[in-house]
Amino acid sequence: MSKTETEYLENLRKHASDTRVFLGNKAKPERERSVCRAFLRAIGVAFEERELIAPTTEPADVSFRTARFQIREILEQDRKRGDDWKEKEKKYSQATLLDALLEPYSPPTSVNLEMLVPEIVKALSEKAQKYGAGCKDIDALVYVNLQDQFLAPDSDLPKMDQLKSQGWKSVSFLFPPYAVILFATSIAPSFLTGVVPGQYMKWQDIDSLFEA
Repeated sequence: MSKTETEYLENLRKHASDTRVFLGNKAKPERERSVCRAFLRAIGVAFEERELIAPTTEPADVSFRTARFQIREILEQDRKRGDDWKEKEKKYSQATLLDALLEPYSPPTSVNLEMLVPEIVKALSEKAQKYGAGCKDIDALVYVNLQDQFLAPDSDLPKMDQLKSQGWKSVSFLFPPYAVILFATSIAPSFLTGVVPGQYMKWQDIDSLFEA
């Protein structure tokens, strides 16, 4: 292997190791801040890092100005991110050639809002039951983290009745590189109420979307 290939492989190993640490329990507050950070960038809200505060008690995972975000994540049913990166770290550590890391190409599939909203309802249902009437003070933010899938361009917004019945102050989601606000009540933060529900907003440089 050339020096460039060796350095590239070392970077892959380090990235896999760092990612495993980031996915650990101790890094949960920072993961939640990173989701909020990416969401704000995608919807075009300028902010300073010190404004993203991780409260020590529920229900808010991240406080930002007048917003109190409860962060949820949608993954494939049997997928465990820690195991994914453990396997990658092992594979990178054992590799002696970059060619050994090549994988078959699987074309990504599209997901539209009509398909996605029921999954968001499901992802938020447990917390909605837990917090009850307290949901009226919480801005739900769902991170859609699905492999080999992408958000279908400008799909139609379905009815929000079931989601609204859970009682949240607002519900939005992040599906990189897009962010979409599904609905925001009149008492939600102005940076949420000022956006048309269902409008796709995009951060152009996906590599910097989550960066602190």
